[in-house]
Amino acid sequence: MLTNKYDVPLNGASTTSLTVNIFVQCFLALIYSFLLWLMPFSMYVLLIYFALGQALTRFFYARALSRRRRYGPDLTLSNDAVCLFPFTAPIKLVAADFILVAAFFPVSLVACLLTRSSILPIAFPQILNAIRAVTDAMDVFTIVLGLAGTVTALLLRHSAAYRTNTIHRAPILTLSPTHLEFHPLLETAPVRIPWDQRPFLVNIDYPVVKRDTTKRAHITTTDSQTPTTIDITCLDLTYEQLQRLIGCFACRPQYRDTLATEGGIELVRGLTEDNPALWPR
Repeated sequence: MLTNKYDVPLNGASTTSLTVNIFVQCFLALIYSFLLWLMPFSMYVLLIYFALGQALTRFFYARALSRRRRYGPDLTLSNDAVCLFPFTAPIKLVAADFILVAAFFPVSLVACLLTRSSILPIAFPQILNAIRAVTDAMDVFTIVLGLAGTVTALLLRHSAAYRTNTIHRAPILTLSPTHLEFHPLLETAPVRIPWDQRPFLVNIDYPVVKRDTTKRAHITTTDSQTPTTIDITCLDLTYEQLQRLIGCFACRPQYRDTLATEGGIELVRGLTEDNPALWPR
């Protein structure tokens, strides 16, 4: 949670890593269940809540990655232009983790209120009173741990720029017969570059701003050889894919009119694939 990364490699290794993480979290939840008799019930509830929450959020994230790999980028035809929507699953995952940890304090309170914790209350009822002070102290520790988690989550969340309530819902990239348009997630107005200016993608870098690992494109045109820096965080295309996409329509005007038709979606989808057979000749 210390650094938010929104650019995820769309390959089998990513999905496999998430799948392994899900099974690890489920296994930890089982371990916590077996260790119930060694800890107060409040701590047990807190640990189970966190492990199952982690497994659930990673499951939905892995599902989103799998769908993206299977169907490609989210493309649609709107206003005679091909629009590509951002892959915001990483931002939603960070938001889910924030909610998960921010709820530590209320979950710890509920756990302590539901039942008074005790160590081995059934197996050794004769020593229950002797260890009541210990279990009370452990309940206090659970509440303090929950409070620390909630405060930490709120502080970290406040320093993150890319949140579900601060990003727009519009396409991040629009390809029309006349121009190329980027719309950074945190900006209200898009950046428009006419095709006649022959845009060229110089490079992509990943600077860390506060706690967010952002993604920026540096683009030159015939009007300006000084690269224009554009925030393309959550545009899930590699440098090669984005340059191939831009270069095709910047250098081949005969393909631009296709962007206003349904065929433009298939053309763009083919350019974002790494299969040369799908690229226009």
